[in-house]
Amino acid sequence: MIQEFGHEHVFDNHFEPHVPRDEDYVLHFSVEGGCLACVTHVGGTDADAGDSGEEFELPRPADYPRRPDRTTYLFSLGPERFFLALDESVPAPSGFAYESVNWLRHAEPQHLLFAAATASQLNRWYRENRFCGRCGHATELAPTSREIVCPECARIVYPKICPGVICAVVSQGATPADDRIVLTRYAGRTTALWALVAGFTEIGEPLEDTVRREVMEEVGLSVKNLRFYKSQPWSFTDTLMVGFWCEVDGSDELRVDHSELKEARWFRRDEVPLERTGDRASMTGEMIERFRTMGRDAWA
Repeated sequence: MIQEFGHEHVFDNHFEPHVPRDEDYVLHFSVEGGCLACVTHVGGTDADAGDSGEEFELPRPADYPRRPDRTTYLFSLGPERFFLALDESVPAPSGFAYESVNWLRHAEPQHLLFAAATASQLNRWYRENRFCGRCGHATELAPTSREIVCPECARIVYPKICPGVICAVVSQGATPADDRIVLTRYAGRTTALWALVAGFTEIGEPLEDTVRREVMEEVGLSVKNLRFYKSQPWSFTDTLMVGFWCEVDGSDELRVDHSELKEARWFRRDEVPLERTGDRASMTGEMIERFRTMGRDAWA
């Protein structure tokens, strides 16, 4: 998954008032959310499924024609430190362009993909809290911690994290070959891959109830035997995704919410599309592949 890239790049997000060194990374994002990146290798048409084959680099201070005026420390990955340029605009380094962070999902190296995605989440948080939501006064960055504070009314704002669930709904067949899983495709997307039921947790709702509600709303099924799988930071939507396996309880007839989904259907293991086999970023892809290759052992 996106956060899994080896022990040499241990993630440490403890805030310190560091100043960028020449060897550090200093990221900048456009108003639209694109990340300054230099594509160093363009993949060919024979790239693996889910992998565009691209490689990219992120900017360091010396890459900029003029160093950004305002920066803040973000986090480190092993010995590599990452900063965010808070300037509204910066002179783009030679060879760099603003690339969609979603596009970078399929590029290498993976630890820089994780850095760009996580930095994009913090960038949105900084941009969206320039003024106090209580009194409207201009806000400031706390000098020794990752907080945004209002000097007028003392309101403190912390980075936003939205909990959500990924739900692998399964049905155990007479034999392992007959085991099935529900896959869905979202409506209104030009390239809608098959995915799992997913959704955000509502106010006052435990994660387990989110699973039951989202499965019922999207595909009309009741579920039982919920099993926690693992969690994943998903900075593309400011989300902490929590994965669950669950079994259908009662009727397996799908009643699809077509306002949200283009389609949904049951798949046996040998029917699961192979489009996710190269997906190194998402828990959705990992869980689908576990079902395809392991069957009931994936959730037992």
